[in-house]
Amino acid sequence: MPPKLTSFHSRVDVQRQVKIPMRDRINLTADIYRPKNVDAPLPVLLMRLPYGRAIASSCTYAHPSWYASQGYIVVIQDVRGCGTAEGEFYPFRHEYNDGFDTVEWCAKELEGSSGKVGMYGFSYQGVTQFQAAVQQPQGLVTICPAMATADFYHGWFYFGGAICWDFVLGWALQLAQNRAWYLQQEPQSTLLFEAQKQISQWLNKAPLNEIELFKSEALGAQFGQFFFDWIENTKADDQYWGSLNPLSYFDNFDLPALHIAGWADLFIEATINTYQQAQLATSKPQHLVVAPWQHLPWLPKVGEVDFGANAVSHIDQLQLDWFDFWLKGIDNGICDRTPVQIFLMGKNIWLDLPDFPKDSTIHNLYLHPQQNLQAQIPITDDHLPDIYVYDPRNPNPTTAYGFYDQRSVHQRWDVLVYQSDELAQDLAIAGIPEFTLYAATTATDTDWVIKLLDIYPDGKQMLVSMGVLRAKFRNSWTEPEWVEPDVVHEYCIKLRATCQNFAQGHRIGVAIASSAFPLIERHSNTQKLPSTATVSDFVEATQQIFYGATYPSCLHLPKK
Repeated sequence: MPPKLTSFHSRVDVQRQVKIPMRDRINLTADIYRPKNVDAPLPVLLMRLPYGRAIASSCTYAHPSWYASQGYIVVIQDVRGCGTAEGEFYPFRHEYNDGFDTVEWCAKELEGSSGKVGMYGFSYQGVTQFQAAVQQPQGLVTICPAMATADFYHGWFYFGGAICWDFVLGWALQLAQNRAWYLQQEPQSTLLFEAQKQISQWLNKAPLNEIELFKSEALGAQFGQFFFDWIENTKADDQYWGSLNPLSYFDNFDLPALHIAGWADLFIEATINTYQQAQLATSKPQHLVVAPWQHLPWLPKVGEVDFGANAVSHIDQLQLDWFDFWLKGIDNGICDRTPVQIFLMGKNIWLDLPDFPKDSTIHNLYLHPQQNLQAQIPITDDHLPDIYVYDPRNPNPTTAYGFYDQRSVHQRWDVLVYQSDELAQDLAIAGIPEFTLYAATTATDTDWVIKLLDIYPDGKQMLVSMGVLRAKFRNSWTEPEWVEPDVVHEYCIKLRATCQNFAQGHRIGVAIASSAFPLIERHSNTQKLPSTATVSDFVEATQQIFYGATYPSCLHLPKK
């Protein structure tokens, strides 16, 4: 848990609502924390966020006063158009220039600054670090992004080509409500706040671009344009993403970084991908820590599983050691450690690795008749395919990425569950599981959803990881191809990275479906975009799952 504020607040001075000028004469506001009675120049820790600087991500980190008490000047800044900062807010759009200008101000203009700046924060606050870093401000020495991305399409707004629906809508409502509050427009703020409490009503709307809330005259377009931009730019190479993505500018990324992720976080895919891209971009040290946590809070119990004392957050001390090394030159040995620390769930211990994902032996489990998973490749085709029907008017529900028992949703008619024999000994995996699926559909496009399950002796089906693939993206993210109905196609589906020990006596399970609503938006089974498909456009699709010698559908597990 983060250290308690009462133990150190008396040792820190705070300046409130400090104005920091940007190049276009817009002033952003910040609270600045510094230790009392220190005359020597100090390095600066910067966090930039859209949720109001008073929060300062203290739901996951120690309060800024704690970091200041460790010998740092801490700057917590409202991004443009949020909190009490001036200007217009649009998610991520202004963070490149504003991030650069703020770092330069912290390094050169801030009283008492040593000229060295580090950044920290998770989620949006993590992304702002990449956006500043690729601008290469002279004062920025290192960053500690957590649960963040440099690629907004893959693993942030879209998952396997499908919209991350409950996140996209929920976050749009939150940001719009924050904006209305900032503009002191109480009726709009109240309307959006109430909508967040009744989000299930809005999640079920179709088409997505006709959600009345964002089109109402009472609300006005200024609060929701980014929502329509997110749902209408459905391909990875759409110009919208290229101009916004830090990854587009990663040739300029050249900083040491400590990347932090959570196995149950909705952005685990994005965080791991960005860590890998950072390794390619620079020779500067890139360290990675992956705990079992969800997006927030960072607690040992995630979903229905308590991972014990080893899963208590240690990130504050780890970040302090990282910043002490890079910003103060303290030789504390942090860069002598193995660069990757990941949490092995099931054993509930930390593993030290040279890299992640690492080269692994692959443990294959093939689909067999009677919904079995076996290590042996099927040698015959003397069986019929397994079949289910996906109806977008009644999608298979999945409400969280965390570790929850899936039995209730797997008793439906629109999902198939395959399971191995009981394990004779433990099987630990670490990496990115994949699934090779041979399937046919009556639709011209549809979704495939794969869940990896840890099946307990009592029958509990605990979700470990999940993968999604929109069928038209089976060969390319940028050149979609419609599916020929009733023809078998091969689909290679990547699941989210994980590190799991399947215990002796447990079974490994795979669930195959065509929806995980509202985590991803329901596919209409037509060629219409989700933004324009109405309920009357929805059609049922009969899905055939093939396996055998000719079509060896298979789960690929990277062994630890």
